[in-house]
Amino acid sequence: MAECPLRGEEVTDHPDRLWAWDKFVYLDEKQRAWLPLTIEVQPALERMARQQGQPPGVWDALGRIEDRLRVLLRQEDILLGTPMTPSQIGPSLLPILWQLYPDGRYRSSDSSFWRLVYHIKIDSVEDMLLELLPDD
Repeated sequence: MAECPLRGEEVTDHPDRLWAWDKFVYLDEKQRAWLPLTIEVQPALERMARQQGQPPGVWDALGRIEDRLRVLLRQEDILLGTPMTPSQIGPSLLPILWQLYPDGRYRSSDSSFWRLVYHIKIDSVEDMLLELLPDD
């Protein structure tokens, strides 16, 4: 998790599970709410790739370009509304459930894996950045 862009306290007690409560709220096993604040596919790197005549995506260590979906989740104390079923939530780029695996990755309800890029706390606000990993 060396990619943390801000100076903050690194958090090592990650949520074991994040369940979709409604369209824009996930709950962890401690009933804490996590809000997906941003969902992106590396727009800055995509612009750079386009300027260089490359297809959009993210540069990997070998200089190839790959699309990588990322989501920034923020833990906030909010008043929860009525929970929604997956059919009520509807289609989304984000899964209904993430589950933490022993190797530090999250596995989602669609069986994809997400890398925990960083999990930090700044002034009692927790942020967690997850990145969708390519299929093996």
